[in-house]
Amino acid sequence: MPAPGARPSGSVWQGRGEYFVYDRSQCVPWVWEPCDAQLRRQEISRQAAELITGDCLVLDVETTGTGRDDEVCEIAIVDAAGQVLLDTLVRPSREIPAEASSVNGISNDMVATAPTWPEIAERYASIVEGRRVVAYNATFDSRLIRQTHQVYGLAAPVLDADCLMLMYAVWNGEWDKRRGSWRWCKLIEAAGESGVANPDGHRALADSVMTLGVLRYLQARSNGRRSPRKSR
Repeated sequence: MPAPGARPSGSVWQGRGEYFVYDRSQCVPWVWEPCDAQLRRQEISRQAAELITGDCLVLDVETTGTGRDDEVCEIAIVDAAGQVLLDTLVRPSREIPAEASSVNGISNDMVATAPTWPEIAERYASIVEGRRVVAYNATFDSRLIRQTHQVYGLAAPVLDADCLMLMYAVWNGEWDKRRGSWRWCKLIEAAGESGVANPDGHRALADSVMTLGVLRYLQARSNGRRSPRKSR
């Protein structure tokens, strides 16, 4: 490769363009350096490794909707080893709209005998207390959990949450011009690229397990390179 400051001694045309050529005396042994994208993905892999080795928890909720008055109707939490710590339907104070049921597959009949949030709130708090939590779209999950506490006049524990959706967006590296940030991917898309897609997605436990699978995938790609994509 050309030594720093070396000037080309000429150029050559090779099919698609002109390339500079250098005198051998002006060259030094070639040294591989990762590109910017690879460095960016290596940093995400380090973050994933830190979360897993730090024994993080992975959380997902299903809800009655996305609005400011909606509630949790299912919650699941697994640890970094994949052990299920919490997996339960939750009977909300309001009916689950048909639009929400069409997405998550949870009907009002299914939650009719499920515990209410006050019945599981203490258990939930004891699990997340002092623990680092990972969620796919952590801002949404955290907000809906807070809202559900507020419905019953309960104080929500502080949730130390990392967002895997944002981490994966950086890893994926597609720029969203409209938002001026990396494009957010759906969980099923990230899980598919990571080889951990689950057809039962949109239920809390299945999504928690997929989220953990994506996190493990990022941890394993410490070289900052994508795994080979299978031909379709």
